[in-house]
Amino acid sequence: MMGLAALVKVLSQDEMGMVHEKALELLKKRGIVFESDDTIETFRKHGARVENHTVFLEKELVEKCIAQCPGTFRLEALNPQKSVTVGEGLLVHPAGGEVYISDDKGQRRTPTLKDFADLQKVYQACDNIDIAGFQPLSPMDVNERVKGLYCVLSSMQNSDKPILSPMELDTVEQKEECLELFEIAFGQKGYLENHYVTWHAVCSNSPFFYSNFACEGIKVYAEHNQPVIIVSAPMTGITSPVYLYSTVILTVAESLAGLVYAQLVKPGVPVVASASLTYGNLRYAAWECASPDTALMLGAVVQMFKDFYHLPTRAQTGVTSSKIIDYQAGMETMQSFLFTALAGVNLTSQSVGTLANLLASSLEKTVLDDEMIGRVRYIINGMNTDPKSIGMDELLNAKPCQDFLTSESTLMHLRDGWQPSVSDWRSFDAWEQDGMQDVVEAARKKVELILANAPETLLDAEQEKAMKDYIAKVESKTK
Repeated sequence: MMGLAALVKVLSQDEMGMVHEKALELLKKRGIVFESDDTIETFRKHGARVENHTVFLEKELVEKCIAQCPGTFRLEALNPQKSVTVGEGLLVHPAGGEVYISDDKGQRRTPTLKDFADLQKVYQACDNIDIAGFQPLSPMDVNERVKGLYCVLSSMQNSDKPILSPMELDTVEQKEECLELFEIAFGQKGYLENHYVTWHAVCSNSPFFYSNFACEGIKVYAEHNQPVIIVSAPMTGITSPVYLYSTVILTVAESLAGLVYAQLVKPGVPVVASASLTYGNLRYAAWECASPDTALMLGAVVQMFKDFYHLPTRAQTGVTSSKIIDYQAGMETMQSFLFTALAGVNLTSQSVGTLANLLASSLEKTVLDDEMIGRVRYIINGMNTDPKSIGMDELLNAKPCQDFLTSESTLMHLRDGWQPSVSDWRSFDAWEQDGMQDVVEAARKKVELILANAPETLLDAEQEKAMKDYIAKVESKTK
């Protein structure tokens, strides 16, 4: 059996070499601005040329730091059976940064902590979602100062998969508190020193800028030996040149700069570059995450980090501009996800439940996307081509127009093929007799069933109490 992942190539070997060389030229001649004084001192201490807050990086330092990054790493879950290896195969984690919760009719509203918890319950129930947590919604009924802690607690109450840190950790103190809560959950002081249990996603501001927030995120998580996701997200014609190729080069340069800083803070800490660049839709002065142009750029950046640098690669994929769950949503979500999966991406974000160019999260679309991901995984695993599957004896002995319904091989393997979890493959008559339910309604009913059967908490009483006590302690300081 030959897998199909990484068979799609956007760039030739020479073109990948060109991207690398041009990215190095940008780092050496144009430089990257890092807003943090502490970050500037770190670069200066390691011999980088610094002018004000612009850091100029030489090829030797960049390539040394790339070589220090692990090609794979284990991300642990509270349930050890749910732990995953990043850099091997295809892993899916939740969306992050969506503003609204959207119902099955497309009506949207500001989300609550209950909405956040419901999404985590759905993630737990979906076999094709490997990682939970993150911030697919920003609950508006929680104290901003401790929102991130409540999101981590809710994630762990409702999923025993690996849990990602939320995005809204605005200060160093909040980031430190979040990591402390993970240590409490895992039950051992200093556990993070030798185990990877979460990560922080850091965005550069294109072109050529890392804010204090981004610098602090890299530093805090790297110092605690936790992986860092570097998200460079330029938009063609808006925050990068209009050319796709040029935007790919800019993304690689910005990503490498963040990678170097993480390695200077903690040599060997895992770094994952995220292909999050998008096509700038100048007709509407907006970005277009589901454009075919975006897909091509994502594929190129995935190829650079996976095939050229041999590092784990992440992509913002499986997305749509549609505001409701309709044909457009399905078409764009599948196009986006399938293309990056065939390009060999290791990790995907925004791939479940997002609508309206990442503005809204939907419970119903989450379970539909879970099925879509299952379809793609089955395809990229390829077809069984071992000698037995040729079936020559059956073919040679077959009579014209015979059927194989009662063949021994059919009876042995009749359940081997892929089957949908939400879509309806029954006959028209069966579907009509059952009320002519469309797939969105089927998804709504599945969500209702998941939420009705979800346990109140997956944490044991002592573990949950320790986490709640810590949050209460932090919260009391803010009053």
